[in-house]
Amino acid sequence: MARKRQLPPGLTPRLLSDVDAGLYCGITAERFAVTIGADVKPIELEGLNRWDIKAIDRWIDEQSGLTHAADNRTLRERLNGGNQGARR
Repeated sequence: MARKRQLPPGLTPRLLSDVDAGLYCGITAERFAVTIGADVKPIELEGLNRWDIKAIDRWIDEQSGLTHAADNRTLRERLNGGNQGARR
């Protein structure tokens, strides 16, 4: 029987299966598929769907109001009203 390879302690995989993505979000794979997984496009890798953890985080940030989908400015730019040269 082949041993499952594991990442070093403290290293989180960048791409997650639906089961792991659900666990990451605190929900089942089935719930993930009809909620977050329906909005976040998976990456097909060797015939398997994998979800980018950064895309999942971005979706969660948008849902909680931390960021806006169409607003690609940095937090500093948003706080400064879009004026990158502004200083406090």
